[in-house]
Amino acid sequence: MKNMKNQSDKELIYTESKTLRNETLDAISYDFLDKLKVIPYLTDDMVVTTQQVANYYECSLDSVKTIIKRNREEFESDGMIILTGTELDNFKEKILQGSNEPDKISSKTRSLTILTKRSLLRIGMLMTSNLMATKIRNYLLNIEEKTEVDRKSWAIQREVGIIERKRMTSAISKYIPESRHKKFAYPNYTNMIYKILFGCDAKTLRSAKNVKTNDALRDSFSESELRKIEEVETIVTGLISMDFTYKQIEQMLKDRFIKKLE
Repeated sequence: MKNMKNQSDKELIYTESKTLRNETLDAISYDFLDKLKVIPYLTDDMVVTTQQVANYYECSLDSVKTIIKRNREEFESDGMIILTGTELDNFKEKILQGSNEPDKISSKTRSLTILTKRSLLRIGMLMTSNLMATKIRNYLLNIEEKTEVDRKSWAIQREVGIIERKRMTSAISKYIPESRHKKFAYPNYTNMIYKILFGCDAKTLRSAKNVKTNDALRDSFSESELRKIEEVETIVTGLISMDFTYKQIEQMLKDRFIKKLE
């Protein structure tokens, strides 16, 4: 009973926090809404009327209108529009000509509020005492919990990678003979590893991932990518300590990993 109450308390946080709603909407796909219940979208743009939203949540039209009125700024930011006059006539014509004709819009309609799929989900975050809305919030909580587990797993792998990178740096410092080129050894080995695993150097990866100069490139890698880097750096550290040259190490890595990837 206590666990059920805790779950209920958690899912109601969505109704209270605009920040949480926006962060969640920015982070997830809305496709799960279609799996919970079929949505007869008006157009290929996947927009719906307030009546269709009410049908989806099996609630009154007034309930939907009240939520929109109280949180109008949020829905406008989602792309909500109100059609009247010529715009409404053109929209009606578009619906009639298209293959998606779920519910005919009455010829007597003089104003029509159109909501995006994002808004359809937002309604579910805001609506209380509604079975479908509760299902949606619980679904979002389950995603959040899984994401948190994945985030912790990534963080652990990131720390392991930092430890291994320090070991490689230490090996370079200890085993590579002193010369005017030694200061370039670490970035050269790093670029070698990136080229073997990803086909390009650090500068190109930074550009492709839109990572700023002062930000850590490795924070942009996935857990599996970090694991691959750690594996190769472990090998490089061992080979450096065994006095293999840069060219020898490069060839050994190519033989092992490029053929493996192919």
